[in-house]
Amino acid sequence: MALTLFLLLLGGVCYMALGKFYFTLTDKEERGNEIQFWVNLLLSLILITWEALRNCGLYYGFSSTISLIGGIVLFLPYTVCSQRRRWIPGVLLLVLSYWLFGYGFFAFLLLAVAYEIKSHSYFLPLLLIVVALGTPAVLRQWYHLTLEQSYQYPTTSFFNTPNLTHEKLLEMDVLSSFGQWNKVAQLSQKEDLKLNNATYYYNLSHAMQGCLPLVLMNEYQPGPLGLLAPLNSETPFLSIWSSNEVWFALGDMTMAEHAALLGMIFSPNHRSARMVMRLAEINLINGDNEAAMKYLRLLQKTWLYKNWADQHMPVRENKVLKNWLERKRLFIPTQDTLRSARDQTSSLRALLNSHPNNNMALDYLLCYDLLSKDLSAFMKDYDVYKNIGKEIPNRLYSEALLIGLFGRHATIDEVKRYCIPPDVLNEFNEYTSKYEANQGNGNVLQLNYGKTYWFYYHFATFTKS
Repeated sequence: MALTLFLLLLGGVCYMALGKFYFTLTDKEERGNEIQFWVNLLLSLILITWEALRNCGLYYGFSSTISLIGGIVLFLPYTVCSQRRRWIPGVLLLVLSYWLFGYGFFAFLLLAVAYEIKSHSYFLPLLLIVVALGTPAVLRQWYHLTLEQSYQYPTTSFFNTPNLTHEKLLEMDVLSSFGQWNKVAQLSQKEDLKLNNATYYYNLSHAMQGCLPLVLMNEYQPGPLGLLAPLNSETPFLSIWSSNEVWFALGDMTMAEHAALLGMIFSPNHRSARMVMRLAEINLINGDNEAAMKYLRLLQKTWLYKNWADQHMPVRENKVLKNWLERKRLFIPTQDTLRSARDQTSSLRALLNSHPNNNMALDYLLCYDLLSKDLSAFMKDYDVYKNIGKEIPNRLYSEALLIGLFGRHATIDEVKRYCIPPDVLNEFNEYTSKYEANQGNGNVLQLNYGKTYWFYYHFATFTKS
């Protein structure tokens, strides 16, 4: 909504600025006014379309649109100045437009130069161009910009086209922020983008509904990268941005805070309040009200998020917020240990050591082991955190257990101890026979076993990060 309004505002100020130019296109004044109207309208629509396309870029900032509007607006008072001394306000307004709006001063420069040439003034346009070329170079040190950045800040690109893949990923992200996990799951299954970030939302949405291991093998899985995004210099922007969601849902506020801070630091030209809100929530859950107040006060200074910040103030918590905080505090680890942020399985085990009933953390740990093809870790974790002999493992875990037990050369009694369903055991024997008979030819096995963990274990390849 805000973008639409500002694009209309851009078109409006552009139309007003073009109205300062009048060209005699025909001998009849009425006909000339009509043509001028349509020319100005067409040029304004072209500018709106161009700017709307630029806003399709993932890294394109809303501030770039505001910068253009500001540069054009400052041109309007320039036209009412006396022509004899217009060079004084011209230079002042040019510098002011750069100081206030950055690269938007080029819009002011273009209009001012065209206006002067139309008035048959040629010295002033030259002066304005010299000042425009020199101003960013002189002021760049104040803003800690490189020479190249000083001439284009805050814009990041001059043309973009819609990227429907990014739009779908952003839609999943927005739906997840509102907790609409059923819609996230439906969208990720429908699109089947075969991207790490899409799989991330697919897995998270089903985990939030308690059915992650039941559907894990039904969609594209890029190894463990579809469960927990690694945070390093090669991680894509959208993955960094969403990396805190899983940890926040699991209850590890330390990892969630770490990921949220990195999401702010490494997001290009970051201006969103989303991570600030998440950091406030994390500290409220941890009971660190002073840290939470730091973020809430920042949000109080904004127009859009002031009410949200007021409602989350520690002294003004309503009943709904208190109940939510109590639920989130249920799975906070009771003890913490020094560990690397890259050691994700240790973080999951720390959650389970404090709260063995954290089923989502258990599913993430076991599924992470499986997608990493680390069967020894899976068997150990299953033995430690599952009630062996007291529950029937689901299909995914049964398939993985059979591989692990086969590797151990387990006896029939040991297999029975895990309560693996007989039909899964029979199918495993059939798969093994066909695998050996076809000398490991995956094409023969894919039709009947493509959705099994056995097939994934033998044929899936991925790049570790």
